[in-house]
Parts: sequence; C-alpha cells; structure tokens
Amino acid sequence: MARRTIGVVQFPTHIPGLKVATIAWGVYAAVWITLEGNVAQTVLLAVGLALLTAGHLGQRGLGGRQLSRSQWLLVAMVTGLLTGLFSSLLTLIFMVVKTGLHAHGPEFTPDEMAWVVQQIPVWAAAGLLAGLGLGLLGVASGR
Repeated sequence: MARRTIGVVQFPTHIPGLKVATIAWGVYAAVWITLEGNVAQTVLLAVGLALLTAGHLGQRGLGGRQLSRSQWLLVAMVTGLLTGLFSSLLTLIFMVVKTGLHAHGPEFTPDEMAWVVQQIPVWAAAGLLAGLGLGLLGVASGR
C-alpha cells in the first residue's frame, strides 16, 4: 500500500489487475485477428496495448519510487500524451498487418486509414488531458 507524505506521491510497486488485463488483451488479439476489418475493434486493440505498455513500463521503471507532485504530474501528462500517440500509430500498424494477413483484399478503406491519421492530434491531446486528470487524482490521493 502506498504511503502518503506531504508533497510526495509514491508510484505503486504493483498495479492491480495489470496481469489479468494483459491476458485479456492477448485473448482479444487472438479473436481480433480472425474477424473482418473493423476500425472500432482495431482501435480497441491498439488502445489496449498502448495502455498495457504504459502500465508495464510504469510499474517496472517507477514502481515504489517517490516523486514530487510536479514530477508526478509531468510523468502522468507525458505518459498520457505518448499513450495517445502510440494508440493511433498502433491502430495504423494493426490495420496494415490485418490487411497483409488476409489475402482477399484490403480490410480497411483509404478513408478509414485517413480518418485514423487525422485523429492523431486529437488522440494525443486526449491522452495528455487524461494523463493530467489521472495525475491530479494521484496528487489528491497521495498515490
């Protein structure tokens, strides 16, 4: 359990549910590969992997460390920004991979791929704001 110290936020050494979420993502990925191309399903796969990556890297690199409130907010915001960017790039990569694996023609239309590209700044901004929000919650709770 994280302890609270004035002006300090302690990153948890173990993120509850991370292992179960990783297994669930793996099952979803196995199912996703068999389905026909669907942008929403692909976005879900990509966002899941981006969040899991952030969780595992955070747990490994910051687990148990104490950060000042400003350091914590900076880490949360940068992590959110990178997670948003990573989500959009992974979506494009998964779209290409799925099209390459299925020999019956493109799984996604050029318009769908263009839409994902257009969303990159939106997803980056959403990630940044989500990181800020979660960072502020962490500061408020001392965890």
